[in-house]
Amino acid sequence: MHILPVSFALFTYTGYWRPVHFPVNSWKYWLYNLYSVCMFTLLQLFVFYGIVDTFVASTSLQEFIDKCSLLLSCFGVSCKIVHLFIRREKIIELDKMLLKDNCIPRDIEERLIKQKFDRHARQITIACEILNESCAMCATFVQFYIFLKTRTLPVYNWAPFDLSSIYVFLPMLIFQCVVLCLCANCSVAHETLISGMMIQTCAQFEILCHRAHILPALLTEAEKNSQSDEDLIVREKTIIRDLIYHHIYIYKFARMVNAVFTVIMFVQFSLISLVLCMSVYTLSTMTSLFNLDFAYIFSYLCSMLTQIFLYCWYGNELTLKSTDVGTAIYEMDWTTLRVRVMKDLMIIMVRAGKPVKMSSGYLVTLTTESFMNILKLSYSAYNFLKG
Repeated sequence: MHILPVSFALFTYTGYWRPVHFPVNSWKYWLYNLYSVCMFTLLQLFVFYGIVDTFVASTSLQEFIDKCSLLLSCFGVSCKIVHLFIRREKIIELDKMLLKDNCIPRDIEERLIKQKFDRHARQITIACEILNESCAMCATFVQFYIFLKTRTLPVYNWAPFDLSSIYVFLPMLIFQCVVLCLCANCSVAHETLISGMMIQTCAQFEILCHRAHILPALLTEAEKNSQSDEDLIVREKTIIRDLIYHHIYIYKFARMVNAVFTVIMFVQFSLISLVLCMSVYTLSTMTSLFNLDFAYIFSYLCSMLTQIFLYCWYGNELTLKSTDVGTAIYEMDWTTLRVRVMKDLMIIMVRAGKPVKMSSGYLVTLTTESFMNILKLSYSAYNFLKG
């Protein structure tokens, strides 16, 4: 994959994205498929284990809320991985769409724009990985010696067998620690995949704005190189058609991104809304702020907030970038343009008046206002639990 290399690398290392360059029926292909089956089985066992422990072994409301908040996150990761398997071909198609001639940078300015957005997507992925891994480490390996000494498990204490033997307890402890770190990595990869696709769409809109700014210069050069009026008309139509096609193509790419990820974003929004209110409730009942449990819950809450914030922020940025196209055309030097060119540019301006809008389940538009509404909803649910 030529875009979002860090996100796809995380998926590959965790066993959920077979590299596209592996030849079918090669030993790499089948070995990786076996690895994927093992990692997927581990994840599903952990989710099933969490369901039983949460709904059967919980002895108090506080214990139920603590376990349920993590269970919802792990169930969400499981849904993301299933969605990734189902939508694999569509995601590969999205990657290939950005290799079309219109989307490839044509000059140094466009290459700088592309590099800026690629660098930004990479930085976001690394920052989210640090946050989520810190959360997972606080809950697992940082307290590994304490778990061994007290014979307790990180999250789920129920087991279908006796844990009194160290030879039974230690594999169960390692299993929970490894799967929690696995969930953290998968969650980062998926959330930065979706936001990364939005960032790539924003990059294409900025490249389109750049091409709109240099359009008068291109038309002037075409006029100088034309040998007749008919030749000039052909050259002008070619330049304008290229700009219009690129604009339409970006809208097509944005619609496809939304179609591929809208359902899983809705599932994620629903689960995170519940997780947020449970995490805030857990924080409000803690008596000490200077221990590993507080660090874990706080970092966990931050990672959940980051997930929906990325979706809402970059969905909002994408909407703003799509409207910038009309502004870029409006700001160009119209005095050098012919009437027939102006009429063609008006078509782009009219289309830009209907901006791209990303949605979650075709119900919630991804904007910063939606993020605030989710926080309000979670706070209302928290008050219900507190009451």
